[in-house]
Amino acid sequence: MDATSYLSTAAVALRLIGEPVVAQRWTEDSALDGYTIGGLAGHLARAVLTVDRYLDGAGGSGDPVDAAGYFVRVLGDHHPLTSELHTSVRHRATQEAADGPGPLLARLRQAREALQERLVEVDPAQQLAVLDGVVMSVEAYLQTRLVELVIHIDDLAVSVGLDLGDDIEPEAFATVASVLAQLAAAREGGLATVRSLARRERQPHAVRAL
Repeated sequence: MDATSYLSTAAVALRLIGEPVVAQRWTEDSALDGYTIGGLAGHLARAVLTVDRYLDGAGGSGDPVDAAGYFVRVLGDHHPLTSELHTSVRHRATQEAADGPGPLLARLRQAREALQERLVEVDPAQQLAVLDGVVMSVEAYLQTRLVELVIHIDDLAVSVGLDLGDDIEPEAFATVASVLAQLAAAREGGLATVRSLARRERQPHAVRAL
């Protein structure tokens, strides 16, 4: 995956957060448990806003992981609602959105434009130390951010009664599906994952990546 897919999906997130209905319903509960619509918009925006910080950081040392390995390492067995990890994630999202949709949109637009210029110059194989000191390439890290963008674009769009599926490029969906399949296989087992995709009669309970 090159940066083009990531940047085009970030543009979809920007358009979605800019929809008038999002601002109108900012303080209402979203379709994602634990998040208001504003908080979810803040969380979605952070898939772009945090990238520069890690690009500016020192290169990582240690064995690098791929995108699926990142989620295995970072998420572990943390409960998506009650764990300290996810509580802190929701808090940061809420803080990001605290000054309202206009300022959030301005920060997101500025960050995306800066990344559009910067990522042209960055070696995709460059190693980064990201959350919890996990080491990975720029390309793999952008894949994790693309997963966050695609999933939470859908969460936010559903929350306000919109459908943006056709706005996301097929390459982005293909990358996200690949990462999620690898993650499901790591967490639930390879055979169970294959059966869930191809032989549901043998795997009646769908496996989950997240």
